[in-house]
Amino acid sequence: MPQIIGALIAMLIGAAREYLPGIIGRLLAAFGIGLFTHKVALPAMKSFISALLPQLGSIGMAYFEASGIGAAITIILSAIAAALGQKVILSKLKGS
Repeated sequence: MPQIIGALIAMLIGAAREYLPGIIGRLLAAFGIGLFTHKVALPAMKSFISALLPQLGSIGMAYFEASGIGAAITIILSAIAAALGQKVILSKLKGS
């Protein structure tokens, strides 16, 4: 019985050594992409869209603010920026 438990523990440690670095690397890359998107890319996109909003007029602005479209646009833009950031970072990593 102790030999079976020892073999099982050795197998688990071997699997952790093989797969854990890749999982941690992907988690750190996703965290970095999310942080970059939130701190750098998203404010620039939001300011660009905010500069275009006065063209809607007062009624359009009131509808825009009351309906919550701004929050939906923020979610969509952050998803697009994260996807593009991931694509760029992964292409740079593969090219290296």
